[in-house]
Amino acid sequence: MVTKHCYIGGIKKMKASRMLFFGLLLMLTALNVVASHAAQVPVEVKSIEIDDVSIFENDVVRLDLERGEDFTVDLELFANEDVDNVNVRATIYGYEYSSVSPISDLIGPFDLVANTTYLRKLKLRLPADVDVDDYKLRLEIANRDHSTLLKEYNLRVNTARHFVTVDDVIFSPGRTLSAGQALLGKVRLENRGQKTERDIRVTMSVPELGLEATHYIEKIKADEEEETEEFFLRLPNCAEPGVYAVNIVAWYNKGYDKVAASSAVNVVENEACKSEAEPVVVVQAQDQNATVAQPVEENTSERAGLRSALEVVLLVLVALLILVGLAIVIARA
Repeated sequence: MVTKHCYIGGIKKMKASRMLFFGLLLMLTALNVVASHAAQVPVEVKSIEIDDVSIFENDVVRLDLERGEDFTVDLELFANEDVDNVNVRATIYGYEYSSVSPISDLIGPFDLVANTTYLRKLKLRLPADVDVDDYKLRLEIANRDHSTLLKEYNLRVNTARHFVTVDDVIFSPGRTLSAGQALLGKVRLENRGQKTERDIRVTMSVPELGLEATHYIEKIKADEEEETEEFFLRLPNCAEPGVYAVNIVAWYNKGYDKVAASSAVNVVENEACKSEAEPVVVVQAQDQNATVAQPVEENTSERAGLRSALEVVLLVLVALLILVGLAIVIARA
């Protein structure tokens, strides 16, 4: 009986020890959580505005932004403690080409003094080809040795009713051609707006050479592309060599809106327009001790005077012969 009671008491002690161990483990976990929270960067976001409109963390009301537009994020930050080397980043994730062109801005590092309010500004741009959808603006505040403070704000990325972009300009035979050649080109437009666009007027011009041509695109549906017919611009035969700007302008939305783009072509000289080279006189150096025969240059004016004198003498002789002939005829008569 004593042995049984000892065994049962031992089991109870073991259970109590295990409970104590798990209790201590839970306390340590809680302390770690508290410590991690305490180690967060000691900065508060007092307010945030996008283009002067206040937004709130995880608000059910989303702020509507249009793609292809820039927007500014204004922050009011408060430092609870002195903190150094603070960076602030605002980012929108989910863009297809974010690895090449991220929708993000980073400011800092800067030092903050305790009990001080700071105003900071970030600038971001929504690409024209970002998908229309719901997004989150993520605000990250961090430094070297504190945990990152993360705030999230709901956004809606939309598009304008009328929004056309120049997607590409294609030249033939290329961007380098000779004066006198024909510059052939096509323009590809993309409709990124909500509405179908009709009768889009597209002009290609080279202002420095006074060249311009126009084509129309009948219709471009939303989120689709269309290409113009081929433009034909004949370069002047003797256009000056150089790089010339080629301007593209497209009018849409019944002519109320337009989009412009610019490219360039390199014009090289036309062989037929090259001027004849002027003769070059080459004087060869001679040895100082050598005897050089110097050519005698004829004086053009002296030769002309001598020729005139000979012509006068010849005329006198002819006149004398005529007079002698007349005298002979008279004498015989």
